[in-house]
Amino acid sequence: MKNQIIIAILLVFVLVLIFLPATVPASEEKKFEKAYSVKTDKRLLITLNIDAAKVSVQKNDKSDQVAISISYDPELDEIDIDFDDRNNELFLNLDRDKWFRSVDNHRATELKLSLPADAIIELDCKIKAGESEFNLGSLKIREFRLRNFAGEVKVDFAQQNNIEMELLDINVKVGETTLNRLGNARFQYANINGGIGEMVIDFSGDGLKSCKADIDLDIGETKVFLPENLGVRFESSDFGFLTQSNLDEKFRRKGRYFYSDNFDSATNSLEFSISSGIGELRVIYR
Repeated sequence: MKNQIIIAILLVFVLVLIFLPATVPASEEKKFEKAYSVKTDKRLLITLNIDAAKVSVQKNDKSDQVAISISYDPELDEIDIDFDDRNNELFLNLDRDKWFRSVDNHRATELKLSLPADAIIELDCKIKAGESEFNLGSLKIREFRLRNFAGEVKVDFAQQNNIEMELLDINVKVGETTLNRLGNARFQYANINGGIGEMVIDFSGDGLKSCKADIDLDIGETKVFLPENLGVRFESSDFGFLTQSNLDEKFRRKGRYFYSDNFDSATNSLEFSISSGIGELRVIYR
């Protein structure tokens, strides 16, 4: 418990440093745009390492191309992009000088990544700071990994993923996180970690079959929405009086697990464990 509090204090301190106003000399903005033709019969690996940016990821209109558009400050940003045509791999590094003091809504680098619908994709993203929005419906994503240190994160599967996703792995240290319609991701296993901030996890959608998830939360308010047509079994652990847990009355408890009434009869099921720290946890069946 003592270690948990120390970590929380350190993370809050870092967050304050990130959003302190800073004087950064202005320079003329530049834009980089390029599209890469990919092999649709081979796994496409995309790796992003971003210091600080406003990131937007969505489906490309051209089903066999990945497209990149970056608006950046050449005085602050250094961009390194490498596309390995033979191995079907794209690596993008965006380094920003003094990233923890130079990002605000007016000067943030903007990255737009458009993904091909016909390729089987493994997407691995590491973002230190900034707003991130992932609209990932109607793609073929086999693995999705996201590490975000500080900022607002939105992930949405408005349409079903066109293949089963083997791994959904999301870790946000500080900031507001909204994960919408994860049922359409069709994941087999999900690992979701929240540090400090508000988190919404919505498992609605029609793509889930039998899947498992682990949810680990530190500090803040968390809401978990579960569709009523899904058979659910979950285990919940918390920090006693430091956690305010509100579990939907439709769940029945048996031993250490909570069950929906249709868990044994439902065609599709979700089993998950949730570990909550300091704050409020709400699990809502709707």
